Amino acid sequence: MIFYQEMENILKDLQQLEGKPAVSVFIKTHRTFPDNEKDPIALKNQLKVVEDHLKQQHGDAIAKQVVQQIQQETRDLNPNYNLDTLAIFATPQHAKVLRFPFNTPERVIVGEQFAVRDILRHMASAVHYYAVVVTREKGRLIEATDDRVIHEFTASDNPNVELPHGPFPVVTDSLATTSVAERASNEDNYLREFLNRIDKNVQAIRSQHQLPMIVIGDKRNIGFYKDVCDYPNAIMATVDNVTHLNDGSAQHIIDCVQPALQQYQQQRQTKNKQAIQSLYGTQRARTDTQEIYRAIIEGNASTLYVRQGYVLHGSLDPEQRKVTLSPDSDAASTTSDIVDTLIELVNKHGGQVIFVQPDMMQDSEAMLLETRY
Repeated sequence: MIFYQEMENILKDLQQLEGKPAVSVFIKTHRTFPDNEKDPIALKNQLKVVEDHLKQQHGDAIAKQVVQQIQQETRDLNPNYNLDTLAIFATPQHAKVLRFPFNTPERVIVGEQFAVRDILRHMASAVHYYAVVVTREKGRLIEATDDRVIHEFTASDNPNVELPHGPFPVVTDSLATTSVAERASNEDNYLREFLNRIDKNVQAIRSQHQLPMIVIGDKRNIGFYKDVCDYPNAIMATVDNVTHLNDGSAQHIIDCVQPALQQYQQQRQTKNKQAIQSLYGTQRARTDTQEIYRAIIEGNASTLYVRQGYVLHGSLDPEQRKVTLSPDSDAASTTSDIVDTLIELVNKHGGQVIFVQPDMMQDSEAMLLETRY
């Protein structure tokens, strides 16, 4: 199982590769039986589309090589592990297969670079988090993005970090087996100790990917968990009205936290809007693309605000520190969008990139840079 952060890193690597040709394939898939029985047929149909496209554009030999690479990588795919989209990135020399926990349009794209820009932007604007489920008997950990489950941690996982209290779910029977008298006097201590064990496991996982948390349980358990949590500031929301915490599906849990997540997203957008409004007109604001590029390569980029969906075609000259815009700047392309390069440079120099709704920017502007000084 490739987790979300690893997937993002793989996509960024793919973004830098070139192929002659580079083929990107996106196929709608299903998480559950019996719908996922149709997925191998959908894959076979899309491979026929790939083959036909490549024969027309690059000839039979190239088409055969690419299809063979894809067939080799998809031969042992188990549809029971499918998510919402199956993505394939292939050249005549190699192929990479990823499963996305979100929907993308079904399509085949043949070019010289892989079509990963829109996927990376979607991932950057989504809320990626851990759902920590706490009850008196069990602690569960679910990785999710927006309203989609990515993965629930179980004993079948092989994490790259040691879990101090064994695999998830973390369970205890101490509260159930103690006497009535002992529970009356020590139940709070037993519960705090158990929740502390859950948190130690959660933080071991978070040491790899420091995602925010939503804590789900009843009010008492949530309160105790916040008391014993090593990083309470990482808790972005709590939800105390979810049913079937011990035995409900991971998707049931994630469905139930959506109102709290939407409130968090609204608060985040409001905070971004206030930051943008206060930044306009100050010495630390840059809106001209040339000035933005110069500040970024000088290491003077704190936060780059980008209007969702914004594309700008052209080229960047790092020696001259110059931006040259393409006269065909509105043309659809996956290879000449300099916004992607600016985003990558900001990340490389330790800044952050925030995608915002169109109405948050001034009328004629689509990028706003806050400089460090």
